[in-house]
Amino acid sequence: MIFKKRTLASFFAVFVVGFAVLIHLTDSFKELLEERFKNNAEDELLAELLLAKSNLESELFKDVFLVDSLATIFNINPRNGAENFPQIARRLLQKSEHVRNVGMAPNDVLSELLPLAGNESAIGFDYRTVPAQYATVQAARERQDIFLAGPVDLVQGGRGLIARIPVFNDYPTNQDYWGTVSVVIDYDNLMLDSGLLAIPSTEVALRGVDGGGRNGAIFEGSAELFEESDYNGKLIVPNGEWWVAANFAPTLTPAQIWFLQGVRIGMILLYVLLFAMIILLWAFYRREKYRANEDVLTRLVNRRFALDYLNRRLTNTKSKEQFCVIAVDLNYFKEINDNFGHDSGDHVLRAVAHRLEAAVRSSDIVARMGGDEFLVIVNRLKDMSHIEKIIEKIRSTVEGEDVLIDELSIRPSISIGSACSTEGGLSVVKLLKLADARMYEDKKHIKSLQQSPFEVPTS
Repeated sequence: MIFKKRTLASFFAVFVVGFAVLIHLTDSFKELLEERFKNNAEDELLAELLLAKSNLESELFKDVFLVDSLATIFNINPRNGAENFPQIARRLLQKSEHVRNVGMAPNDVLSELLPLAGNESAIGFDYRTVPAQYATVQAARERQDIFLAGPVDLVQGGRGLIARIPVFNDYPTNQDYWGTVSVVIDYDNLMLDSGLLAIPSTEVALRGVDGGGRNGAIFEGSAELFEESDYNGKLIVPNGEWWVAANFAPTLTPAQIWFLQGVRIGMILLYVLLFAMIILLWAFYRREKYRANEDVLTRLVNRRFALDYLNRRLTNTKSKEQFCVIAVDLNYFKEINDNFGHDSGDHVLRAVAHRLEAAVRSSDIVARMGGDEFLVIVNRLKDMSHIEKIIEKIRSTVEGEDVLIDELSIRPSISIGSACSTEGGLSVVKLLKLADARMYEDKKHIKSLQQSPFEVPTS
């Protein structure tokens, strides 16, 4: 069939317009996928950073706990501790993976040091002759407790943290000073085991020498990182805190790059299905947008992020750290919407989200799971009995004050249920179901105590 020139021109015009639209859509789609890949990679890097930070805290406190045992032995009987120093020091070196040296200094003069090989010249060293070192000895004496100094450069090479242990002849009065015991912890080995400085595509900086926190001296990375970073938070050490800053720079894998190019080429080759592809692209675009990690209303992380994070926690066999999930449900939310409108309901949801974040630590995660349901993930929980105190704090913080909306005053009411990873081989689904079941029991109990299903003060 021979087409008229006008028809061919129309076909050509449609082809050009359609091709231009297709090119634009494929470019947008490629950018969207690239952003999605990078966002997912950043989420994984952040989770890895938080886990490494937690591991570092755990390893450091484990070493300091062993050092504290040594302090107890010396303070109970300094003479006996000094006489048995070699045996005590060897035992400490055997138990800890990171302790390099243990030294004893009666009257602040170093008399014994294990291991001695290569350190013979240090015997007889008087801490008072080196102001920088003596300041940490004095700090421990004034605190009457362990003082963790450093990181400092070691004469033997590498860097170390030095735990200064003050010893008194009259424990616990602590007026008759005997001297000090010093334990050198291998900082480089400690950091290597935690993995904090080995996270791929991540630049990390640390500050807070001698536990000085965010105002302390920088001992890892650059100062500029603390001015503008993707993550900024504290790391707890025995006598203070360090401050951590990190920037994430994830890159696409070769497979992802080939995938993005394949999408572009494939869509051009399938140009005959242009209109169907437009519909599919729009549907996929909307799906990708709503699957972002942030809840638009409350600015909390959403269900997808929470589930991904829990899956990573449960499948990570390297971490022995336990955690709990707390399911929080807003009571009478339907009545709030019915009586005062959805704008008021949204206002209450934002207020509850803000109060939940205020009630927990920065290391914990608060997510909106959908509707009036929230989830709190409590990390670094060493004593499972503390979960009840956390629940009470959440309840008192959320329910403690009315939510004011213009002249309207609404008192939030929540139901809470929790489940912990210690409850025996639970999957994410089972863990959340257990928390939900306990939350619904709490909701049933709360409603059984109220005569009216919903009470709001009238304005």
